[in-house]
Amino acid sequence: MSTVPGVAEVQAWFQAYVLERRPAIESATVSDAAADASERLNVYAEAYRLRLLEVLGKDYPALRALLGDAEFDRLGRGYVEAHPSDTPSIRWFGRHLAGYLRREQPRRPVLSELAAFEWAQGEVFDAADAPVVGVEDIARIPARAWPGLRFVLHPAQRRLDLVWNVPAIAQAFAATVESPRPTAGPAPVAWLLWRHGLDIRWRSLEPVEASALDAARRGEPFGEICERIGERSAPGQAAVHAAGLLKRWAADGLISAARAE
Repeated sequence: MSTVPGVAEVQAWFQAYVLERRPAIESATVSDAAADASERLNVYAEAYRLRLLEVLGKDYPALRALLGDAEFDRLGRGYVEAHPSDTPSIRWFGRHLAGYLRREQPRRPVLSELAAFEWAQGEVFDAADAPVVGVEDIARIPARAWPGLRFVLHPAQRRLDLVWNVPAIAQAFAATVESPRPTAGPAPVAWLLWRHGLDIRWRSLEPVEASALDAARRGEPFGEICERIGERSAPGQAAVHAAGLLKRWAADGLISAARAE
């Protein structure tokens, strides 16, 4: 004796078909002369994938332009199957794409780097707002407090190490000019992305600044950061170099709080 499936069971079958093409729902789907059950169901499964591909294209426009629509669609479909949407917000669906491309396209590392760069741009734009410590605020801190000073960096920033010229590729796409040819440098370069107002900005970092900024992010006191800077600065220039970096960080809006021990 057959039993009629309940609404919840049919819904679960339908979801399983859309996400994974499981055929159980076909037995509860009407076929007619216009289309059989699988053809009817495929409309929904394909619409789901097209929507996810649309989201990927919006999150990674420079990558899509670099690859072309056909190849981006092919790689995107592979990503959809490997990483089904697992969060209530579709905003985070594409968060694994850089890692996916590292695994699936190991001979084309520029693709994963460009994906990482574009995703970082989106994270910076969407990051929470926070107070900003300006140059004047830093200047009011007593000199005796500086060695123990610890910084809280603004959440709207990201750090990447990139070998390929993906910032230039992304910039060319944003400016609607011809993109440069993908080129790899001799060694990774540190890059900082941050939000200034509603603008997303980025710049490369010299090794000494990258090391100092990473140390500040870890919560190391300014005195220890100065020691790091001193190891890479000309004799007697560590303090001047450190002060210059701190002034630039404040001017760029990278610091949310400066706390003295």
